[in-house]
Amino acid sequence: MATTELFKKVLYTGVGVMTNASDKVKKSIEEISKVGDDAQVEGKKVVDTLVEDMNTRREDVGARFKKIIDTVLGQFDLPNRTEAEKLNAQIAQLEEKLAAKKKTTVRKVKKVVKK
Repeated sequence: MATTELFKKVLYTGVGVMTNASDKVKKSIEEISKVGDDAQVEGKKVVDTLVEDMNTRREDVGARFKKIIDTVLGQFDLPNRTEAEKLNAQIAQLEEKLAAKKKTTVRKVKKVVKK
């Protein structure tokens, strides 16, 4: 449970940072809209640059978060998604083989019982 809580805290922190930055951008846009045309053009450039930078940082935060998750899962010897999918595929194959063996065994038992 502690690991889950850590993930939640990291995720919520990232979301909080993005929300805070978004609020600041909105306030800046409101302030810019109150000034003259030249200042609005310059302000728009600044805001566009800031939004682009936020998008880049959001991707970076996502990548870092994924790396943290992979590291923590590795420390706890838990499988990642790819490993879990492979294991599920192997389980499905084994279940199919087991079902086929059960059918074969039932047929053999029926033959023995009939004799």
